[in-house]
Parts: sequence; structure tokens; C-alpha cells
Amino acid sequence: MTVVVRLYRETSEMLPEPEALFKTPTANLGSNGAAQHPDKRKAGGHGPTLADEVCFLLHVQPEDQAPAGPHSPPQWWGKFAAAVRRWEVLTRKAAPVPVMRGPRGGIKLSPRFCEWLMGLPEGWVTEVPDVPVNEQLSRIGNGVVPAQAYAAFKLLLQSDEQWNRNCRLSTHHPDRADDALPAAA
Repeated sequence: MTVVVRLYRETSEMLPEPEALFKTPTANLGSNGAAQHPDKRKAGGHGPTLADEVCFLLHVQPEDQAPAGPHSPPQWWGKFAAAVRRWEVLTRKAAPVPVMRGPRGGIKLSPRFCEWLMGLPEGWVTEVPDVPVNEQLSRIGNGVVPAQAYAAFKLLLQSDEQWNRNCRLSTHHPDRADDALPAAA
């Protein structure tokens, strides 16, 4: 279970457990070259990328359009359907078409899908003027999932508050000085 899902535990417990999760967008998506079938990538001794999974394992074409509404068509997503549905519910945004046509007519990963996958506002990266598609993918892959950053800061602040409380307690009870130190992980 990811930090993001833990943030929304009440909501996520009502949703089906995902069979599979997508790979995280990475900065090298903009410079990796064309996607390969995940089996071919594994045979070469490497793990599949997000682009590999999206371009070869999904049942969607760049010309497909998501119907109006809160969810994208579940038939697009194959084994990732439950994960996509969960993220659509948590973000309150339907997933965009995950692929687009490349300059030579092939199918490639859509930066809009990566933007949605990272939980960024629509257009946060993809509507910045004069940024080519590969650069958009790199920027998104270099980014942070805002909900995970929020969870991390929240946990740090809670730990800091607990530590400060323990320090105040130890001031009033000198025999409890060891209790003021956080436990080792």
C-alpha cells in the first residue's frame, strides 16, 4: 500500500484492491527511445518502463476518447483497471487517454497521462508553452507526487511535535530523559 493510498484510507478501503500498479514516471522517459514489449525488455535483463506497460499492455488507441463523466472506460486498462479506478476516485479526475501518436505515427506514452498519474493539476506541465513532449515527460518524471510530499511533511511535523512534547516531559521529569529521544527505526 502506498503513502498516497494511506492518506485516503477511508475512501480506499471501499475500492477494489488493485491487481497491478503502473510503474512510476521517471525522468528518462523523455530520452529512452521507443517503448518495447515488457517481455522483450525483461529478456534483455531490464525491467519494463511505464511507457512499455502503457503502449503494449493496454487496450486503448490515441484516437479513443474518454466519455464525459468521472471515470475512463475500464476496458482500456486491463490488469491496471482497479488501480486506475482507485486513483480516479481519490483524485476526482478521470484518467486521460494514456497514449498519443508519435511523429512517425507510432504509439507513445502521453505526457497528459503521466501528469494525471502523478496527481498534478491538468496542464501543470503539458500546457507550458514551447516545451516539447519528451521534455514534458522528463519534467514530470523528475517531479514529486504532491500527495506523497504532503504525507511526508505531515509525518515529519507529527514526529517533531511528538519529540518536542517528550522534551517538555523530560524537563519536568529528569528521570525520563531517555524518553525524550525518538526510538531508532
